[in-house]
Amino acid sequence: MSMPILFSLRGAKDKNAQGKQEHVERIYRIQTDPKSQVFMTVKEQTSFDLDKKVWDSGVGMSSWLVTLAHDQLEADASSDLMSLKDALFSSEPRDILELGAGTGIVSMTLGTLRHANQPPKSGSIMTTDLPSAMPSLEHNISANETLFQSQSSRPQALVLDWDNDQLPDEVSAIQGGFHAIIMADVTYNTSSFPALVRTLSNLVRLGTAPDGQSSRPPMILLGYKERDPAERSLWDMTREVGIQFEKVGERCGAGGDPVEIWIGTVSQTE
Repeated sequence: MSMPILFSLRGAKDKNAQGKQEHVERIYRIQTDPKSQVFMTVKEQTSFDLDKKVWDSGVGMSSWLVTLAHDQLEADASSDLMSLKDALFSSEPRDILELGAGTGIVSMTLGTLRHANQPPKSGSIMTTDLPSAMPSLEHNISANETLFQSQSSRPQALVLDWDNDQLPDEVSAIQGGFHAIIMADVTYNTSSFPALVRTLSNLVRLGTAPDGQSSRPPMILLGYKERDPAERSLWDMTREVGIQFEKVGERCGAGGDPVEIWIGTVSQTE
């Protein structure tokens, strides 16, 4: 649901006329269990700043996460799907990182579900993007504070620039690496793929033991909506650093192609 969007005559001479509307508020209903629901508010800008808008992949992947949190997986469910659910929703300590978070809708959905279903004992959700995204991201997290209620389920906004070879100190300090890495709509700019793949590789290596084996390789979740077939070169590039993706679901979007859900796994040797 969207809060009202205002229209006015450009160049109107009425001194009382309101200026251009700079923000739109979106409200999302999240089913936290079969009988309960909460509402999450996300503010986005009306400007063309890509990191300050809610995109289909974020909404679609959030919807898929709600289903994953509530579904009782069958015995014949893939081991990757079961491992992903454990990495995201176990009540045990879990450290999760989102790349290219934008408005933060995916991390906030995850934090809401983690708190509502099995309040985590400890852990973190680090939601990262460029400095330009931080004001909007921090605002949205604060506006939904009551949905998290614990520090381990409250997303933490951090700057992580894919072009910087050095990971932030807060990220590098995670002992044994992350349990899961999530990302939605990070494929719109193919020129950023080398930096994105390098960042993924650096994050994966956080969980690498001295003998070169991944002691606890992270599960990777990607929400993707195709705009250009050339974007699918990302899958070939990640394979070169030992990350294999498999499509596990779809969600209808606002139009055009569906949002695809992919699980990435890390080879034990790179």
